[in-house]
Amino acid sequence: MCKIKNTFAYTYLGESMKKFFQIVGLLTLMVGSFIYTDKITTASKQTDELLLEIKSKKDGYKENATPPIIKDDTIIPGTSGQEVDVEKSYQNMRQIGYFDDKLLVYKKIPVSNPIDKNKDKYIIAGTNSKKEVSLIFRLDQNDDITNIIKILDKNKVKGSFFITSKYLEQHHNQIINLVEDGHTIGNLSNNEDYEDSDFVWIKTIVTNIGPQTYNYCYTAKPNKKIIKICSLNDSFTIMPTKIIKHSPLLNLKKSLTPGAIISFEVDSTLNNQIEAIINYILSKGYTIASLEDHLRE
Repeated sequence: MCKIKNTFAYTYLGESMKKFFQIVGLLTLMVGSFIYTDKITTASKQTDELLLEIKSKKDGYKENATPPIIKDDTIIPGTSGQEVDVEKSYQNMRQIGYFDDKLLVYKKIPVSNPIDKNKDKYIIAGTNSKKEVSLIFRLDQNDDITNIIKILDKNKVKGSFFITSKYLEQHHNQIINLVEDGHTIGNLSNNEDYEDSDFVWIKTIVTNIGPQTYNYCYTAKPNKKIIKICSLNDSFTIMPTKIIKHSPLLNLKKSLTPGAIISFEVDSTLNNQIEAIINYILSKGYTIASLEDHLRE
């Protein structure tokens, strides 16, 4: 009986081992086939004329990133670059079988020293590599920007509105709408007193509204106290290229330069001239962007 049992056990074990090695062999064959196919595909791609053409031409489409301009305690953002993503471009073009630069896919080359690592410096302008400006409108408690918003919307351009805590208290829903529409909201705290708790209160509300990415402080001239508090609170400090307090249209014409950040005081004169201001800027071939877009690297 023991002999029969042993024979049965050996037979069962032998069958199990046989199946085990069959499975191992099958898996080995599958893996080997996959590796072989992958090698063949890779080798084929390496000799593919289209792929070789993309590789030979890619450097002609490369745009290097430009670093920021830093002078003393001021900064002008750099611009990111781009280079051809060979693999994705190849996948795009292999469907048509020939090189077409409209089907090139690019990947970003980041700025080496971005502004979000330089919050201890005053931002005085955007990049001057393109004809673009950003307009700041400073708001206090009783300012009316209904017409300004109307003109901006009419021309499909975005502004940047720096608000005091008193303005936010009275125009909470308007501020939400401005952020949701792609305008930028800056922080003037309580009459530009950044040591006041209202600074953090405004920052918290603007951050939670979304989709605004960054927070912004404001100063007309270098102020170590402001730059310190704002940088510690993860905020950029804007020191405008030009601050216009009177005769807005006339003074704008004198200060329109690529990359400029231009600050206006909101009053009846500005409200009357805002349409002429926007039309003049656009007629000179400039675009107008919110601070979020204007400073994007």
